[in-house]
Amino acid sequence: MYPDENRSISSTERAYVRFENKTGKPVELIWLDFNGIYVKYKTLTDGEYYDVNTFKTHPWIALDAETKVRMHIGQSPVYFPKTTRDYYKERYPDKEIPRDFETRRRAYITLPVHRLKYAALLAVGKLMKDGREVEKLGLPKELTDPLKKYVVHRNIIKHAIDPGKILVITDTHWSEGVPDVLRYPMMINWTPD
Repeated sequence: MYPDENRSISSTERAYVRFENKTGKPVELIWLDFNGIYVKYKTLTDGEYYDVNTFKTHPWIALDAETKVRMHIGQSPVYFPKTTRDYYKERYPDKEIPRDFETRRRAYITLPVHRLKYAALLAVGKLMKDGREVEKLGLPKELTDPLKKYVVHRNIIKHAIDPGKILVITDTHWSEGVPDVLRYPMMINWTPD
């Protein structure tokens, strides 16, 4: 859901991260601010990396640039950076780590593994401009409902990342367009079942 339930907490422990796109497609690197609002940092092409100086309690996500589906960073849909000291303490608990020892940690952006139904809905959803187009497909309700939710959710995320564009949302919950970002938390989050 947007804003996200994850959010940045404090800015006390620095973390140095190199985000590397290993997905084979463009992804948008997003920081979740103190209110859970998406702040786009960069679109990374396949194989591209981006160095970020951030903090331990600042969450990051990566979205497929086209579908707005979450990718994985460090094998998780939400990435919380670790300090180099924390990383080495976990791996080498018996070693003494110098207090000021910090290096840049790599965080690989990878594709999540989807079930067939979810992958098929994403493929069809890429072709839909809005939820009204889903109705025209003549699919059964058990496919139409999640597909409409995905298309509406994707359009909200697109607008959140690029607010300069006009957003008009129409689905079974509203009879008129809802361009007001303050209403986003009331939207249903589309996730695979």
